Amino acid sequence: MERGERAERLFWVTGWIYDFSKVATTLLIVGLVTHYFLFTVLIVRGQSMVPNYVDGEVLTVNKISYLVGSPQRGDVVAMFFPGETEKRFIKRIVGLPGERVTVSNGHMLINGQVLKEAYLPKNLATIPDSDRTLQTGEYFAMGDNRSVSSDSRAWGPVPQSFIIGKVTHRLVQFGSSQTALGDERTAHLAN
Repeated sequence: MERGERAERLFWVTGWIYDFSKVATTLLIVGLVTHYFLFTVLIVRGQSMVPNYVDGEVLTVNKISYLVGSPQRGDVVAMFFPGETEKRFIKRIVGLPGERVTVSNGHMLINGQVLKEAYLPKNLATIPDSDRTLQTGEYFAMGDNRSVSSDSRAWGPVPQSFIIGKVTHRLVQFGSSQTALGDERTAHLAN
């Protein structure tokens, strides 16, 4: 190989490496910005949201949805565990700021009205009895599998600053999940 051919080949290879590194750097920056500020992925661990979400499912979490609005009753959210911000959980918002959340005789009551939760199995009793009035910026979050869920009944209300974002899509869904995402946010107060 002549000296000129070697120089041309070296120029071609370094140019390719430079172009590849620009693309890789751009993709890395876009990926990091997306992950930290817009959307992230969460893997369900545990049984606290069965039957609607099962262990191992992969979910997307929209981090910007609550920058322009507030969590609503029935939203499934990703959140930090109060007091231990290394762990992330998914729970369902059942109580909103300023509301009185009562668990009595197996029923959820919001400001004295029974909360109808269509996403829960029929005849599911919520225990233990409790009564709490939420302050500004506090939410009452519970797992759908009430008998095994560690949630606001045990560790109190969740500050809005601990809510990471709204669960929006399933990337990997297993056959034992009972509802399609979007169809399960039906919680309303009985008239």
